[in-house]
Amino acid sequence: MTPAEKKFLKIVTEEHYFDQHHKVLIALSGGQDSMTLFNWLYAFRETLGITLGIAHINHGLRAESIKEERAIRELGNDKQVPVYVDKFTGEFTEKKAREFRYHFFEKIMSTDGYTALVTAHHQGDIVETVLMRQISGRGLRSLQGIEPRQPFGLGELIRPLLRFEKKELDAPVFFEDATNKGTDYLRNRIRNQLIPGLTQENPQFSEAILSMTDEIRMSFSIIHDKIDELDILKDKISLSKFLAQTEALQHFILQEYFTQYPSIQINKKQFQLLLHIIRRPQQYKGELNKSFEFIKTKTVFYLRPKLQAQLEDLLVLSENPKDSSFMEVALPIEGEIEIRKRRPGDVILINGHHKKLRKFFIEYQVPLEKREMPLIFVDKMLYAIVDVACSDLSKAAKNDKIKRILWVKPSVREETHHARKKS
Repeated sequence: MTPAEKKFLKIVTEEHYFDQHHKVLIALSGGQDSMTLFNWLYAFRETLGITLGIAHINHGLRAESIKEERAIRELGNDKQVPVYVDKFTGEFTEKKAREFRYHFFEKIMSTDGYTALVTAHHQGDIVETVLMRQISGRGLRSLQGIEPRQPFGLGELIRPLLRFEKKELDAPVFFEDATNKGTDYLRNRIRNQLIPGLTQENPQFSEAILSMTDEIRMSFSIIHDKIDELDILKDKISLSKFLAQTEALQHFILQEYFTQYPSIQINKKQFQLLLHIIRRPQQYKGELNKSFEFIKTKTVFYLRPKLQAQLEDLLVLSENPKDSSFMEVALPIEGEIEIRKRRPGDVILINGHHKKLRKFFIEYQVPLEKREMPLIFVDKMLYAIVDVACSDLSKAAKNDKIKRILWVKPSVREETHHARKKS
């Protein structure tokens, strides 16, 4: 076992990365970083108690893409590891390609039961990401670097190589992406021009950036603890409790509130305007962007989707859907089915844990507009949040020899359903 392999096994064991995961999906580009990650996970798969799957995107940008896809399929066949491949289509941008990749990964995980996605981000990626965010004018919160693990879909995204330097990742067989050496994209210019220049000025430049991210992360940890003590972060924030804090803490509370809704992006000017609106005595209701409005009453302030589905709750049901917009929900053959909106105290069983829906929505970053989707219950037990997730109960029912299957999707055309069906 090499020193790097020993280090890897020590990290994933001490951090308990895979204690709750048995099926692990690897995002494999074929480059040296991801091939090293695959080799190590494959070598330690029995020690870690995991089975692997490979997900690969053919971006179609280079003539070698087909050859690389073929080689990855052969790798999976040789190692008896399932391989999932999709091809990116349309105009290429870094943002669109990333969204395509992660949508593909999430789809595989939900379809085939993987609970963890692993990627090969390392220390160099942290430095590049921090510089990209600084250049784009992002705030201090964004300079905390890259999280080693975070919720993803209905599972978890794990980055086990973040303590490794690029030079430690030494897979002997890999594909070199020639476009990485170009300057067409900002990340490439940072990697190939900016960082080498800054390293000439300070040979310890990358280490300094990593040290800075650690200090910022520790600072925000203190801020998070203080905000948690206040118990102020709700769907609707108490105005009196908010205004009782210092202006500095108000700033961070509002920032933290917006992190619950990652689909909403506001600039510094909008942020300062919202603080001004909150601090002045008048009530307020106005557009935040095309999708959301900001509302301030005498007692609370909050965000609300402008086109919130009037789901008292509306569903389309189908026995034989012809399009993929329908969600399959497995239910036990007996029991009372109830379809309604969420209520305080509703709980979902997900990945072996009971979670209140509010906590589930925050942890899994469910978009605000989907938090009022219909809930499907059987005998008062939650089986599905339409267009969001099936609970463990539904997944278990799917394995029953005799079961009921509902194909559902949200609709704005039908009234709330409350059905009673017994077999």
